[in-house]
Amino acid sequence: MSAAENRAIAEKLFANLESMDWPAVAELFTPDGVYQDMPFETDSGGTTGRDGIIAKLEFGLGELDRFELGVTGIWVDGDDVLVERVEVWHHKTGEVASLPVLCRLQIRDGQIARWREYWDYNYLIAQQPDSWLPQSPRPRWD
Repeated sequence: MSAAENRAIAEKLFANLESMDWPAVAELFTPDGVYQDMPFETDSGGTTGRDGIIAKLEFGLGELDRFELGVTGIWVDGDDVLVERVEVWHHKTGEVASLPVLCRLQIRDGQIARWREYWDYNYLIAQQPDSWLPQSPRPRWD
């Protein structure tokens, strides 16, 4: 795939994420594709397969009112794509959280084979309402 084609795949991924269309996100992956949130799955190897990816996205983001993705940079080197962005999470209860994220996509035959997300767990969770992942300890920085 060309750099332009791989960039277009990344752009489509983040457009589908922003519209919260989980099946459209999953269709961009190889059947054995892996999505790995590094703060949670550093040792596990991530979530494998389209159905697992949909379930994971629904679990973490499904209760949001909306989800904005401000992509600030995309860099392509062959089949590797790096994307820097700032997510803005809008909860139905009115809370808003923002999160800077860097991700690496590995493209294989026009589909995403691996998606790794790098972000700061404490930074995100401190901004979330207690109802979001209530089992997660909240850092208190006051």
